Amino acid sequence: MSFSVRRLSDAEKRRVWRLRLPSAASLAAFLAVARPLLGWYETWKGRSERKRRHERRLTVLKRTLLVLIAALFVLLILAGLAKALLSVRILGLDTIISAAGNAPPADENGFTNILLLGQGDETGQDLTDSIMIASLDPGETASAVLLSFPRDLYFLHTDKMDAGRLNSLFRDYRSTLKLKDGLSSRDAEIAAIREIGSELGRQIGLEIHHAVKVDFDAFTQAVDALDGVDVDVPYDIEDREYPDGNYGFEPFMLGKGPRHLDGALALKYARSRHTSSDFDRSARQQQLLAAIGEKAREEADPAMIARLMRIMGEHVASTMTVRDIIGLFDAAKRIDRSRIFSMQLSDRNGLYDGLVEPGGFLYAPPRDLFEGASVLLPVSIPEFPVTWKQLQTLKKLLIDTRPPYLADPAIAVLNAGAPPGTARKLATELVRYGFDVDLITNASIAKQDRSAVSGGKEDTRELAGFFALLLKTEHRPLPADLPADETRTVVILLGKDYRFVPLQDLL
Repeated sequence: MSFSVRRLSDAEKRRVWRLRLPSAASLAAFLAVARPLLGWYETWKGRSERKRRHERRLTVLKRTLLVLIAALFVLLILAGLAKALLSVRILGLDTIISAAGNAPPADENGFTNILLLGQGDETGQDLTDSIMIASLDPGETASAVLLSFPRDLYFLHTDKMDAGRLNSLFRDYRSTLKLKDGLSSRDAEIAAIREIGSELGRQIGLEIHHAVKVDFDAFTQAVDALDGVDVDVPYDIEDREYPDGNYGFEPFMLGKGPRHLDGALALKYARSRHTSSDFDRSARQQQLLAAIGEKAREEADPAMIARLMRIMGEHVASTMTVRDIIGLFDAAKRIDRSRIFSMQLSDRNGLYDGLVEPGGFLYAPPRDLFEGASVLLPVSIPEFPVTWKQLQTLKKLLIDTRPPYLADPAIAVLNAGAPPGTARKLATELVRYGFDVDLITNASIAKQDRSAVSGGKEDTRELAGFFALLLKTEHRPLPADLPADETRTVVILLGKDYRFVPLQDLL
């Protein structure tokens, strides 16, 4: 194929330019639209660049917090405040409570239940990675029950919020309240933590009266205001991937044994998660709370209380008024610190690898069902649909019926004629609900026609009666020929009539 080249005539050039150039009116219209778009793009580009620079200066991994620092403020700081006022003879204790405090709200059992949320700073994207319910009984048992929830617990359905992981519900719902309902940032914050408390309460069947949220600075400053705290570290901590605050990592080592921790070191102890698990970390957080609370009770003075109250004002969000907080003092001072029982919900359920621990009511579903996210769901019987029945049963036992937990009896589960494997199956169930099963074996006595629960000593009849009622079986004295090494505080003999039934179906 051959080509020829020729020069365009002037008339042809004019026709080409008339085809290519827009009219003056079209150009003006284009510019009218383009100018604001270009201006918006430049503004957005500048804002995005500033945000990226800001985020690079912050830490992205501060996502967990000592969950019960709020309880320190609500319960222990006020105890110290009253002590300080009494020490300078400003007010009498009864005058403080009657004049300034509202009586704490209580459920049908007389318990006051508070949701405690721990939130990281801006780099944590407003995630509440530490979540706990504290149930206070200042009456008959003078006790407190602390139940921790993992951040990855997933809510398939909620009353007012979208589905999602527990640690993101606050962030997402607060944004909804601000953008759609027009609430101020502070009002949206309070409404969001109140709704999370209500939702958790609906799921487990517990009335939540108040919610409190705190951040990292509240924790570190509070510990430093107390001149540090003393803890007994239960195992060597060797975390070589602790966030260094600059998108990297630094080693954090802390040896087993007694240690004195300042605010920064205590925060690392509370946050570190690479030596063990999130669930062990929750236990360390509860241990720190106890240490903080003890020191606040023993060494509170007016200056210390003033510092703590300032920290509270700057870093704590709560559904409580000042009068509500003061009213809790009377309840707090009647809690026996030796009668505090804690549990962490986890996926150590004994269903897959045999590992079972108290609170093992969760499991990890396949990630591809949740767009690759790691989540936890409640173990359900039957498997589908997913329900919270076992967690509701745990609430009835652990919170509503707490004396057996406070007594902490050693339990023996003995197979005395039941189908093989049922003793271990029942023992696993009891362990998940927080009871101490010390012995699982075949009874060395003759097979029994009927199952029974017995107390190992005269003063354990009431405990044995509780487990007999729980398991819907007989309560009778120990067999005379049962060897001493098979006897514990409570002995459960599984006879020929026994068939395993989950506790959720027995209550």
